[in-house]
Amino acid sequence: MKKILVLTCVMVFAMAMAAFAAPAAPDKPLEFKGSQKTVMFPHAVHAKVECVTCHHQVDGKESLAKCGSSGCHDDLTGKQGEKSLYYVVHTKKELKHNNCIGCHSKVVEEKPDLKKDLTGCAKSKCHP
Repeated sequence: MKKILVLTCVMVFAMAMAAFAAPAAPDKPLEFKGSQKTVMFPHAVHAKVECVTCHHQVDGKESLAKCGSSGCHDDLTGKQGEKSLYYVVHTKKELKHNNCIGCHSKVVEEKPDLKKDLTGCAKSKCHP
């Protein structure tokens, strides 16, 4: 009887932990809409990176909100300051969290042949 009770507790705990797991990354590219062009963001390609790398904590809590969500980087026309989506994607200055160009620059340091694809403006993977 004790074995059944222990097994039941373990199964309930495992199911509870699964319920709190991060949702699966979208398998289709997401549209990153800003002030200029829409960028198609291949979420699945980036899924090898831990979610909290980009979905940084907000007020000390994990947030899986989109970057341009209300209250986050929701200035879609401006190019300065951390409320500007353009700024947080493109700045080379260190921010409180990782950003696109910072991560892409690190990859290019290791693989210089990807420079145009990952850090170029026109005809890159970001801006085809």
